[in-house]
Amino acid sequence: MYYLNGEYFELTLKQKITYFFISLAIISFGNGLSIAAQLGAAPWSASAVNLANVTHLPTMLFLAIEAILAAVINLFMVEKINWRRAIGNVIFGLLFSLFVAEFANLFHPLLAPLSLIPKLIVDLFGIWCIGIGVSVIQRANFVLHPLDNLTNVARFKFFRGSAPLGQLSNFIFAVTISLICWAFSGKLLSYGIGTIYCFFLQGNNIAWGDKHLFKHLLHIDPTKI
Repeated sequence: MYYLNGEYFELTLKQKITYFFISLAIISFGNGLSIAAQLGAAPWSASAVNLANVTHLPTMLFLAIEAILAAVINLFMVEKINWRRAIGNVIFGLLFSLFVAEFANLFHPLLAPLSLIPKLIVDLFGIWCIGIGVSVIQRANFVLHPLDNLTNVARFKFFRGSAPLGQLSNFIFAVTISLICWAFSGKLLSYGIGTIYCFFLQGNNIAWGDKHLFKHLLHIDPTKI
């Protein structure tokens, strides 16, 4: 939905696809930066890294599994199942998994020589990019990463539209997965200042994006779609 000069407009398919690719690029870029900086990734990315460490399987595989499981949970939280949208969300999640892995591999050799402070700045910038990218794709209401869709559904179903509370409820599960991996391996990877920042403030980043980035884009309650 788009609001301009006192009128509401439905986005065209071309507009939705444009916002989709803008968001996919921003979110994948931000995740790749935060993983490569190794000072704390977003909680779900960190959980995938820790699962990969325990099982010795690729991180990309667990990013994809998380997307598929979240898509299944979403089906039980909406009033009416839109199969086309659900399948689109899974496809987005799989593309996201691939792009994040590629960005992380690209940025790792570039960030490895940097000292702590520049790495931290890059890491926090990456987390911020994720938040504003999520804001755009939620409002474009085309397809979402299933985990972002889960946040969006929880936000309106349980928390009266609060982005911080919706995001925090989502991240609790990711942190739990990482803690279980820590119990098995004795290592907690991809956790740090960036993760703490993301856990407590990513909802605020999303809310900031709602107000300042493509601010004429409006949210639609995803439980009613």
